[in-house]
Amino acid sequence: MRPNGINDLIFRQEEQRKKDITRELGIRIKMARDEARMSQLKVGVSLGVSDKTISGYEAGRIAPPIDKLIQLADLFKKPITFFLGSDPRDYKVSSRLRAVEVALREIRKQLQEIKLLSQNKNLDS
Repeated sequence: MRPNGINDLIFRQEEQRKKDITRELGIRIKMARDEARMSQLKVGVSLGVSDKTISGYEAGRIAPPIDKLIQLADLFKKPITFFLGSDPRDYKVSSRLRAVEVALREIRKQLQEIKLLSQNKNLDS
């Protein structure tokens, strides 16, 4: 059997790890809520909890149960892995906007080609 000092140290390290995970989860919930421009009250109503509970999640004081985490993911249209910190993709609004801008540029280019083709076709008729 290990001495009590080692067990206490392991227990404290495990508790600290849980706190760190809960704090990181809270940061991600707040980030998603801010991106969605929703109040804590509105999120709470959507989840069937109080705004104080949402505040607790964001501050890392409490971790949401898995069913609430699933509801948060659905509400914010993000994968659960975003909240757990294991999703390598970047879901920030600015990154998504850049992707849309690139797609729009490609669409404009294609529209320009279609316009030129239609003009040339009219000349040939």
